[in-house]
Amino acid sequence: MTSPGDAPPVKPPPSFSPTIPRVASKARYPEHHDSSPPLESDLVDPSISSTPSLPTATSELPIRSASPHARSLRSSTPQLARSTLVSPLDGRFDGSEDIRSLIIRSFSPAVGVYASEDTDNLVREKGFKHGFWELIRPFGENVPGKLVIRDSVGSSRGWEDYGVRFIDLAGRDWDIAGAGQESPGQVEEVLQRQLNSVFLDGPLTGPLRPKESVSYPLASPLYKLFLRRLLSAASATPHETFRHPVASVIAISSRNANPLESLRQLYADTSNGHRRLPDWAHPEYLRYYVLVHDEDRDDIAESTKLFDQMKRHFGLHCHLLRLRSSQCVSSDDDSVQTPLCEWLSPSEHLMGMGEKETLVDIDTDGPPYLFDSDVVAIKSLVRELVAQSVIPFMESRVAVWNDQVASRRRGISGRFMSMSRRWAGFGSSSRSSGISGGASGNYDTTRGFYKPDAPEAILRKMADFAFMLRDFKLAASTYELLRSDFGNDKAWRHHAGAHEMCAISTLLNPLPSPAKFKLEGIDQMIDTACYSYLTRCSDSTNALRCLTLAGELLKSRGGSATEDAARWTMRAMDQGLVGPVGQILFSERISACYASRTAPTGAKWGSRHRKAGMWSLLAADQWLKIGKPALASASLEEAERFYANVLDDGIFPMPEMQTFVDNLRHHVRVEYLESRGLDTGENQSAPLSSTVDTEETSEKLDKRNHRRSLMGLPAPLDPGGLALASPKGQGFDGNEDQPNDDFERA
Repeated sequence: MTSPGDAPPVKPPPSFSPTIPRVASKARYPEHHDSSPPLESDLVDPSISSTPSLPTATSELPIRSASPHARSLRSSTPQLARSTLVSPLDGRFDGSEDIRSLIIRSFSPAVGVYASEDTDNLVREKGFKHGFWELIRPFGENVPGKLVIRDSVGSSRGWEDYGVRFIDLAGRDWDIAGAGQESPGQVEEVLQRQLNSVFLDGPLTGPLRPKESVSYPLASPLYKLFLRRLLSAASATPHETFRHPVASVIAISSRNANPLESLRQLYADTSNGHRRLPDWAHPEYLRYYVLVHDEDRDDIAESTKLFDQMKRHFGLHCHLLRLRSSQCVSSDDDSVQTPLCEWLSPSEHLMGMGEKETLVDIDTDGPPYLFDSDVVAIKSLVRELVAQSVIPFMESRVAVWNDQVASRRRGISGRFMSMSRRWAGFGSSSRSSGISGGASGNYDTTRGFYKPDAPEAILRKMADFAFMLRDFKLAASTYELLRSDFGNDKAWRHHAGAHEMCAISTLLNPLPSPAKFKLEGIDQMIDTACYSYLTRCSDSTNALRCLTLAGELLKSRGGSATEDAARWTMRAMDQGLVGPVGQILFSERISACYASRTAPTGAKWGSRHRKAGMWSLLAADQWLKIGKPALASASLEEAERFYANVLDDGIFPMPEMQTFVDNLRHHVRVEYLESRGLDTGENQSAPLSSTVDTEETSEKLDKRNHRRSLMGLPAPLDPGGLALASPKGQGFDGNEDQPNDDFERA
C-alpha cells in the first residue's frame, strides 16, 4: 500500500489487513472489440463515445446470428427474398464462449480516478469535457498484452482479455452514497431506443448522417448489448465489493504550483475528507500517483526532477504520463480516434442517445481525437498500473486474508464457533456492542451492512478479489462459507449475493466430467438467491442478473444443462423482470438453448429442435407485434429451419399449426412491404431487394398502428383458425412422440 508516508501533514494509513454498428474511423488505433467472429459483433452503442455526451456515426450492421446450426431448409414454403435482409443462414455462430468471456470481463477491478483541477483543465483543452477520468476510462477496458495472474495454489495463467473499470471518485461516475441502483426498466428502454434509432423499419434513422441501406442482425448482437447494460447497471453496494475501489489514481499536472502539497491534499480528500468512501466500504486501498507532463508547454527536465521527488515521498507506485495539451483534429497525420467505451450504464447510454438526437452540428460527431503519442503513453500507463500494482496488490491481499481469516473459519474451531453462535448464542457480542439481530453480532440490521473489518466483510471481499483474479475455485469455496453466516444473521441481500456468486463461480470453473458435475446444488443456490432478491429485498435488477447469468453459463455447459438454462430463462420472463423487447430476446435465447441440445450419435431422439422452432415462432410473432417485420422474418426463418429437421417436406401434420405458420408468414410479408410503401397485393412478386429507396420509406412504419399479435387470434386464412397457446398455457409444436411441456415449465 502506497501512501504519502514521508510527507506530513498527512499521516500514512496502516497496512490494509484482515454490434450494433461501430464507428467507421480512419484512425490507426483499432477500436476495442471482442475476439469473437464477425457475426457476433458487439452492439457498440451508436451515438455514444467514451462518454455519454459524444454522439458517433454508425456504419453497417452485422449479420444476424442466433443459433448454432447451419443446415439448409427442406421446407417448401415460400420465403421473403433475403437479398435486402442478408440471410442469417450463412456462417452461424452461437457465441457461448464469447458470452462467457463477456460475463467474466464484466466483473473487473474498479480503479478510482481523482485528479487535481489543473490536470482536468489540461485534459479539457484536448476536448474531454469531464477531464482526466474521461480520457483514460476507455483504455482500461482492455489492458494491452498478456497479464499473468497467480491463483491461491501458486500456479500462474496468462490472460489477454483482462481489464479494469475506471470510476470517477469526484462523484460523476461512482455513487458515493451507494444509492442509485438502476432498474431493469432502464435496460428495456435502452433496447427500445436502440431498435428505434438503428433499424430502418423504426421511426429514427439518425439526424447526423444520411439514411443508408443496412443489414439486419439477429438477436445475438442486441442480446449482447442487453447483457452489457445489465452488467453495468449495478452501483456500489454494501453486499458486494466489485464496485468498491481496489486502487485509485491520484493525478496532478506539471502546471501545478505546489505539486507535493496537492498530492497530499488529494490523498487526504479520499482518506478522511469529502471524497472518502461510505462507512460500509474499506477506506484503505492502493494509491497510484500520476504526474501529467505537458509536452507542448513545460520542460521535461523539470518534470523528471519532480517525478523523482514523488517517488522518494510516495514510493514506487508512481508514473510520469507525457501528453500534448493541444487538441488533436481528424485532419492531423498522427490523429487517432478515442476508442469507444464498452461498459456504459443504462443511464449513460440513454443520456448519450438523448443528446445525440438534439445535436445538429455534424462536426461534433464522434469521440475526440488523440495524437498517436498520447495513445501510446496512456496504454503504457494502464498496463503498468494493472500489471505492476493492481494485480500484485490483490494477490497479496487474498493470500493474507486466506491465511488469517478463511483458514480459521474452515477449521474445526471456526466451525464450532459458528454452530455455537447459531444454536446457543455463545460468543455473540450483540448485547454488548449494541448491534442487534445478527447471530454473529457483526451485522448491523439498522443500517444493513457489516463493518469493513468484520470477518464476514473481509471474507466477502476476499471472495470478490479471487473472482476478479479469475480464481473461481477459491471464490466458490469462500462464498460457500458465507452462505450460512449471512443466513444466520438474516442479512438477506448478503445472503442472496453469496448464493448467486457461489453458483456463478462454480459454473465458471473448468468443466469437470459429467459424472462429477451435479446440477441440483446449482439449482438450489439460484432459486435461493432469486427468492431473497425478490421477496426479501425487492431487488429486481440483481434477480434479473442472477437468472440471466445462470442461464448463459448453464447453456455453455451443454448436455442436460441446456434445458435447465431454458428453464431459468423462462423464470425471468414469468417474474416480469424484462419488458417487451427483453421477452423477445429471451424467447430467442430459449430457442438457442434447445437448439444446442443435439441427439446422440446415430440416435433419432434426444434433440430439441421442435421446442427450438416453437420458441422461434413465438419470437417472430412478438417481433411482428412491436412492428419489426424484418426481425420477425428472420425468426420465422429460424423456426422453419428447425422444423425442417423433424417434419416431412416442411409440412406440419396438424392443419391448424400449418395454417398459423402460413398466416404468420403472410402477415410478416405484408408488414414489411407496408413499411416500405410497396404494393401488398397477393400478386406481388417483386423481390424485396428491389424496394424503393429507404430514404423515402424508412419512417412510414411509425405513422401507422402496429398489428396485434397473432397469438390467440383466429387465422384469417382458415375459418377454424388456430389459437396458439400463450406461454402460460399448454403448447405444441408439431409431431412429437412425447408431450410438449415447453409452456408448462414456464
